[in-house]
Amino acid sequence: MRIGITQRVVTIEDIYERRDTLDQRWTSLLTGLGLTPILLPNRLSDINAYLRDIRLDGVILSGGDDILDYATESSAAPERDRLEKALIEYCMSENLPLIGICRGFQSIVNHFEGKLKSIAHHVAVHHQIRLEETFMPWTKRIINVNSFHNLGVFQDDLPRNLKAQAWAEDGTVEAATVRSHNILGIMWHPEREEPTAAWDQALFEQMFDEHTL
Repeated sequence: MRIGITQRVVTIEDIYERRDTLDQRWTSLLTGLGLTPILLPNRLSDINAYLRDIRLDGVILSGGDDILDYATESSAAPERDRLEKALIEYCMSENLPLIGICRGFQSIVNHFEGKLKSIAHHVAVHHQIRLEETFMPWTKRIINVNSFHNLGVFQDDLPRNLKAQAWAEDGTVEAATVRSHNILGIMWHPEREEPTAAWDQALFEQMFDEHTL
């Protein structure tokens, strides 16, 4: 299965370059699950034409960068915002699975006009989250995940067409699905755990199951 994955925008001031970059651990995670990663460039003039040409089976909105509505001038990546908005709409129209990771989850919340808020104690830490009883076929309902974000969403600020599936101890939503679509957002980073946690492996296998396409 061909899985498109978005990339972080990095500016190299000394040589006047603006680059698309991706953590190499994503390649290890996806190929280890038998998936083929397709890196998606941020600066596309006709996004939908490009997506039709490459014929993806699913999409991952990866972490990194700040969404324009919450960014400083130096951290903004409007070209990535534009791409991820188009990807969400494309996956909805084509009935393709999409997973948003950290910033990717924030992109989903922002797309459906939810509200993100600054939160504390979620950067470079591990913490427990509580899972909805029907979320994923896992035996554990409390799991330990990593955290690398300073923006989060509380239940009351979640868009109506998103259903919360996991919560941190401070009440922030750690996972949510889009009703009537195969779209999931999670706030932790599966690629940063090596080896991949069993629940993350099961999550990707269920979301990107070729028999459900």
